[in-house]
Amino acid sequence: MRLLSSALLLTTLCGTIPASATQAPAPASPAPAAQPAPVIRTPSAILQPALTTVIATLDTLRPDKWKTSSTLRDETAANITSIRHDLDATLPTLLTAADAAPDSVARVLPAYRNIEALYDVLLRVAQIGRLSAPSQQNAALDQATASLDDARRALGDRLQTAALAQEKQVADLKAALRAVPPPAPAPAPVVSHPPAPEKKRKPTPKPAAKKPTPPATATPAPAPSK
Repeated sequence: MRLLSSALLLTTLCGTIPASATQAPAPASPAPAAQPAPVIRTPSAILQPALTTVIATLDTLRPDKWKTSSTLRDETAANITSIRHDLDATLPTLLTAADAAPDSVARVLPAYRNIEALYDVLLRVAQIGRLSAPSQQNAALDQATASLDDARRALGDRLQTAALAQEKQVADLKAALRAVPPPAPAPAPVVSHPPAPEKKRKPTPKPAAKKPTPPATATPAPAPSK
């Protein structure tokens, strides 16, 4: 009987305890992870895959065996030599300067112009190759041209983004300068002049005292004649 009463008492007490007191506290939600800073791709990183494809393609070309005129074969050979010289001597220096400041329009623009000129020369080689080169060399040229075209467009987009960012930065700076009130004009310095020396006044001479006029003496009248 005592066990039954104890059981009933325990049941009653458990029913009065709120459910929230019996539940384990919910684990704290983890803090959101910090977003990593965006990785800035350098011009070399944008262009290198395409440049590697171009170099590999040039090694497979044999323009002296193409079925075309000697003039076009010589022109193609000269263009290939020009591309190789640019890739070996000119472009690396420009890319080094651009990679040092990838957000600078002034640093990236020379490399972009060089790639534009390089693409034009390669496109000329590909056009001649479509008419006279073997199918394997022609396919390699098309792939290299398309790869370099995508890379130069990507670099051009990057250059435009950098130009817009710099333009916005300049506009924000101008707006901030316009918002700054002009400084109050400085008060003019007070120049203290030494007092002017007092002029000594000459004493005014006193007027001379007038001598009293002596009284007039009466002239005796003449005696009447008898």
